[in-house]
Amino acid sequence: MLTEEQEDYLKAIFGLNGTTDFVSNKNLAHDLGIKPSSVSEMMLRLKKDEYVDIRPYKGVKLTPKGLQHTTNIIKRHRLIERFLIEELEYAWDEVHEEAEILEHRVSDRFINKIDKMMGYPDTCPHGGIIPRENQVEEIYTIPLNTYEVGDNVEIKRVMDYVILLDYLSSEALQIGDTVKITKKDSLNQLIELTVHDKTVMISDTNASYIFGIKK
Repeated sequence: MLTEEQEDYLKAIFGLNGTTDFVSNKNLAHDLGIKPSSVSEMMLRLKKDEYVDIRPYKGVKLTPKGLQHTTNIIKRHRLIERFLIEELEYAWDEVHEEAEILEHRVSDRFINKIDKMMGYPDTCPHGGIIPRENQVEEIYTIPLNTYEVGDNVEIKRVMDYVILLDYLSSEALQIGDTVKITKKDSLNQLIELTVHDKTVMISDTNASYIFGIKK
């Protein structure tokens, strides 16, 4: 049985497109906020149990066994997030940490009950898919920082990073909002957005964790 820490690694690989692409230890370390050496040690353990495939100079990718286990965790996490918002009136920037705890504690029966009660939703409150048998790839995959100045982009998905969600909430920026990219400052790695008749500044890195479609 995997530990919660090991499952967090698998979720990070999933979030960095490790279902189809190899993910570098450096990117995993950045995502998890830990040292690359710690990632290397954990990947060797997960490889031994056949949850990941490791390729020299390329990184790691989920195996079919790893994908099956990870999508179950992701499904639990995202259904709990939706339940907390729809039934318990949590804000969208409050649910991630609660779901991190509950995903390891509640039974499959509980998950199946809330899934049915909510009508088998397609996405979580942050726009990520709720994995099911025929859908494990994210629907919205084009990062905000790849759009050009002058583009109008509807925000469809945001990565579950607490600091990012807190910032977006403070700026009243949510899923479904349309933003206009008014300036890209490559020197300082900043992007200027116009939304709700006001200006919002966001780092290029954070913009890479926000996904949308051009309007």
